[in-house]
Amino acid sequence: MSIKQTVLNPSIKRLIEDGFEIEIRRQHLLVHSIPYLNQSREIKLATLVCPFVDNGEIDTPPQDHTMYFKGEHPYDGMGKEMSQVVNSENKSILFDDFNADYYLSNKPNGQPFNNFYDKVVHYHTLFVSQARVINPNADGRTGVVHGQRDERSVFCYPDTASSRVGITAITQKLEESRIGIVGVGGTGSFILDLIAKTPVQEIHLFDADSFETHNAFRAPGAASLDQLQALPKKVEYFRKMYSVMREGIFSHDYFLDEHNIHELNECTFVFVAVDNGMARRIITDHLVKEGIPFIDVGMGVEIANGVEGDPQLRGTCRVTLATDALNSHLPSRLNLEDDDEDAIYRSNIQVADLNALNAALAVIRWKQFMGFYLDQFNAHNLNLVIPFQSLTRDDCPKE
Repeated sequence: MSIKQTVLNPSIKRLIEDGFEIEIRRQHLLVHSIPYLNQSREIKLATLVCPFVDNGEIDTPPQDHTMYFKGEHPYDGMGKEMSQVVNSENKSILFDDFNADYYLSNKPNGQPFNNFYDKVVHYHTLFVSQARVINPNADGRTGVVHGQRDERSVFCYPDTASSRVGITAITQKLEESRIGIVGVGGTGSFILDLIAKTPVQEIHLFDADSFETHNAFRAPGAASLDQLQALPKKVEYFRKMYSVMREGIFSHDYFLDEHNIHELNECTFVFVAVDNGMARRIITDHLVKEGIPFIDVGMGVEIANGVEGDPQLRGTCRVTLATDALNSHLPSRLNLEDDDEDAIYRSNIQVADLNALNAALAVIRWKQFMGFYLDQFNAHNLNLVIPFQSLTRDDCPKE
């Protein structure tokens, strides 16, 4: 039997060679056509599923001894429920509208599995031994070969974080997004860091500035001195950084204005992280006109006298969402006026932890908008006040 060259894991190779119907989809291992008996003692075919951690040619152990079961409730050859195998009914969508029906839990002699081959063979034996009471030739090793890799993934290696905790189906809500990030300075670069780890289809970075020393101290990761001395464009620096993890990152090393603002039209959502009022006006006016939802972020940090005149920093982190449901609040929330650039440079205090916090609030709010996180308020403006450690919610669309 021919095995696809993309199959490197020794357990998977061995299972295919044995004739099991193996499929790897969305960081899950699927084993199709497993014979079992239903309540009427009829032979049916089930699919066994569990999260799959792929590490190339290294035979990694499963995360635990459990599996999901897609099929009717299994019974033994005497017509009794297989309660020693079925832990509970579990009607859950794992990915791609693929639903499981039951949750299985059974250890051989109470010991964990060392590899996926042993795990699959163990569960196959439990079910096929009962099916052979009715048909001695029942066998899940059909020899049918399935594709072994999901070519739709944008990642260079599997996102096992989602599959391990069973949130792959929820994460898929983000897949079709084409994200624009306008400004990849302090907050914008942290937005990129978080968005890059989601399965969005495309990420477009817009910024004309170079990556300089002061940027290195309020951006994710660590830049080398050689990288800083090369003065790369911000967008290209970050594109290279995150391209080792994923595909679909595009750099645009220029500012957006009236002549090229249309380049945002292909985006399904935009993060605006600029510190110029007129630029913000051009961008946000266009997005509202085109009906493209977006989040504008902002920080206001200043030096203040603390206890006994000790100088300390105080300020706020703002996240403002604009959608078709509500965008009339923008003039009262955003600075849309022309600015004194020298004054901005002198007073624009930014600290990496606040940049990261502002970005995290923005990405969380986007994930709520996308249905990833539960949203009970639908607030279109959030303000985190640093001295009070308080978060205020405003601008909730009326029913």
